[in-house]
Amino acid sequence: MFKSIKENSSAEIIEKKSKFIAHIFYVETPEEADRYIKEIKKKYYDAKHNVFAYAIETLDRRSCCKI
Repeated sequence: MFKSIKENSSAEIIEKKSKFIAHIFYVETPEEADRYIKEIKKKYYDAKHNVFAYAIETLDRRSCCKI
């Protein structure tokens, strides 16, 4: 069973004086995922690390990209 995202959301925690910000978005295509990734990179242009992952479900199988 493939779990899905109900709604877009974000969360933030601070650990040892470092801020970690997570975003989750529902997407249906790799292009849509890339748009969100570009938005986040632009918003947090000064971040030292940006880690992204997404999974696209197709009729045949799951397609995982950019991990």
